[in-house]
Amino acid sequence: MGVIKLKKALFDYIAEIISDYPQTNQYIKKREDELTNQFQEFRDENVGGGRAQYKNNTGVQDMAITLAIDKRLNTLKRHAKAVEQCLNECDPDTKAIIEELYIKQHPTLNVYGVAEKVHLSPTTVKKRRIRFFERLSNQLGL
Repeated sequence: MGVIKLKKALFDYIAEIISDYPQTNQYIKKREDELTNQFQEFRDENVGGGRAQYKNNTGVQDMAITLAIDKRLNTLKRHAKAVEQCLNECDPDTKAIIEELYIKQHPTLNVYGVAEKVHLSPTTVKKRRIRFFERLSNQLGL
């Protein structure tokens, strides 16, 4: 695998995606709730008089389509799936590095502290972090 230099903005964006990973399921649920419980203004369906015998109710279909095409919801799901897949594919040391630096609720260690914890050099920790970020970047198509 060739070495790809990640730009700072892309690095920060990926770091934010990883940091948000533990709460992603909550964000997805919240977004689904927003979409399914939207305020709908009352529609007078008694226009044109008479009774419609074969009136179609497309509410469920409309909701399914709304959930399927919502960009924010799909992005959240794609991010969660990509982070989960990358974490499952990486070695235990890299997983520990990423969890300690980004996923942990209140990270207390920096690269040097993590290096000491996983018994690797700080340079190796940085290389593994970059390799993980590159893998995630490729997974997300960034």
